[in-house]
Amino acid sequence: MENKKQSFMPQWLRRELAVFGGMILESIKFIIVSILIFGLVYGAINGPAIWNNVKWWWYVNYVEDHSGKWWSAKFPDTGIAAEPFNTLFIPKIGVQAPIKVSKSRDSSEINNLLSQGVVHYFGTAYPGEVGNVFITGHSSYYWWSKGEYNNVFSILDKLVVGDVVYINYGEGAKSKRYTYKVYEIKVVFPKDLSVADQKDNESTLTLMTCTPVGTNYKRLIVKSHQIDPLPIGNIARTELYNPKTK
Repeated sequence: MENKKQSFMPQWLRRELAVFGGMILESIKFIIVSILIFGLVYGAINGPAIWNNVKWWWYVNYVEDHSGKWWSAKFPDTGIAAEPFNTLFIPKIGVQAPIKVSKSRDSSEINNLLSQGVVHYFGTAYPGEVGNVFITGHSSYYWWSKGEYNNVFSILDKLVVGDVVYINYGEGAKSKRYTYKVYEIKVVFPKDLSVADQKDNESTLTLMTCTPVGTNYKRLIVKSHQIDPLPIGNIARTELYNPKTK
């Protein structure tokens, strides 16, 4: 009778390894399914913002005209009449949005205004004043919620130092175009209110949005210096809301 070839591994160890291997396999399946479910839910909620990032990838790699016209936004040429009034323009990322002025720092008021455009933060400087013009906008919001600007800042993170931002501010003959050049980009926690600080010797613009896209975890901050008209002609900042700028 032939002797059976004995395994060097005890039966109890083979059994334990089989159980352990089965647990690992089930864990991997669970992780894969969880990632797929998370991806589907995230994509369903943030679809328009994700699509903007896809368009950005196409724009960078396959579009020759980088003037901003590809985004279908009607950007005015610099030097002409500053219309439309009270509007933020960022040609590089296709942003053209009305600026809504908040009358307070109440979150419910700001959230309501964010569906109508980007929001000028109450108590901060206006264009043409010495200080920090502070403007915030959505990076991503529920696509089924009413509003054309739920993902207006979805690709704000594509800006780099040296990029240009325009603001048309005022109405009628008093409307002017202000040009700003980006000098700093950073990410901060929501409780960092220093980004809205006002300095009497600077004329700056701060743009803020939530990051990463689809979360409320941190804030992306883009800071710019006013370069045109020269800020030497700016007036002192007013503390009260100006009813003429709506």
